[in-house]
Amino acid sequence: MRSYAYWINGAVVLGVTGMVAMSYGNAGPGIDPMTTASVVSAENADRFMVVDHAHNHTCIVALHRAPGYDIHRLEPGHCDGMPADLADARTWQDTETGKVRITDRQGNVLMRLSVSDKYGWDVVEPKNLALSFEAF
Repeated sequence: MRSYAYWINGAVVLGVTGMVAMSYGNAGPGIDPMTTASVVSAENADRFMVVDHAHNHTCIVALHRAPGYDIHRLEPGHCDGMPADLADARTWQDTETGKVRITDRQGNVLMRLSVSDKYGWDVVEPKNLALSFEAF
């Protein structure tokens, strides 16, 4: 019959072998590539949670992308009381890589955005506006 120490040593050897295999990439961490690929990036998102950091308010905006065009319809939902008259926003225009202009029905620019990370946009103009658009 094997002693208690024999089984403990066997478990330690297996554990160390597993850690070495993980560190050299021989065994993956078990992350499903389909799950991680489904995370939405800011450039192709169709819904954003707009966060007013100054007043701790949020609202949701839907973006209806028109394939082949750089101007898309923006539909704010329950954004009354948000800064820069976000409730009046109607268009989202991609002006250059990582830059966006949001306008109202008359074409007046309400704000300009810049991509902040892979998952959101920050308002860069007007400068005193503390809003961010977070993709989900």
